[in-house]
This record gives sequence, C-alpha cells and structure tokens, in this order.
Amino acid sequence: MLMFPWLWMGVSSAIMLPLGVALLAGRVPRWMRRQSTPGGLKVKGIAAFVLYVALMVPPVTTVSRMHPEAADLMRMALVPMAVFLGHGLILGATLCERFNHREAERAAPIASASRPAAMSDSRGSAS
Repeated sequence: MLMFPWLWMGVSSAIMLPLGVALLAGRVPRWMRRQSTPGGLKVKGIAAFVLYVALMVPPVTTVSRMHPEAADLMRMALVPMAVFLGHGLILGATLCERFNHREAERAAPIASASRPAAMSDSRGSAS
C-alpha cells in the first residue's frame, strides 16, 4: 500500500527537480531560449519548484501517517494554492514575454524610420 506514494515521490522528483534546475540555470533548448527571456525562464523554473511542492503534498501526508483530518486539510489547502500559484507564475511570465516581444516589434519600424536612409559614416575613410 505504501509503494504507490514512494513511486509517486520518486517519479515526480526525477521529472520536476531537473526541469526546475535547468530552467533556473537557463540550460534549455535553443527554441525555448529564442521564445523566452532569461528572467522569464527563471520565473518558470520557480514555478516548476512550486508545482513540485504541489506534487509532493499528497504522498508525504500518506507516508508520514498523519491524522486523516489533518492530512485532508493539508491536501485541500496546500495543493490548490500551489497549483494555482505555479500556473499563475507560468502564465504571467509568458504574457510578459509576449507583450515585451510585441512592443519590440512595434518599436523596430519606428526606430528604423527615424534614421536617415543615406547617412554616410565618415569614420575610417580617407577624404
């Protein structure tokens, strides 16, 4: 009966801990680096650790043999809060990156239009 919680903790730890560490360190695939900023990756790494806590609450309360009412209270209070916080962090980082990317796209044509087209650079040329 106690094999399932231990298996749950092992698999969750094997997946979520390396994911969170990789996101915090910025060691992600190239396509993810192009889509995200370093700060956004760090926020997503923190969110991975928050979701890891949400994954750990049910098996830890089972393995620790807490009183059933106390274990239910912990599960009902901590798991939804951690899940909503983790997903909120991920969505907030994604929205921030998306708005910053749009603003950069809007600013690029304005910056290129304000520069004179035929501006010569006189540095390094012998006149």
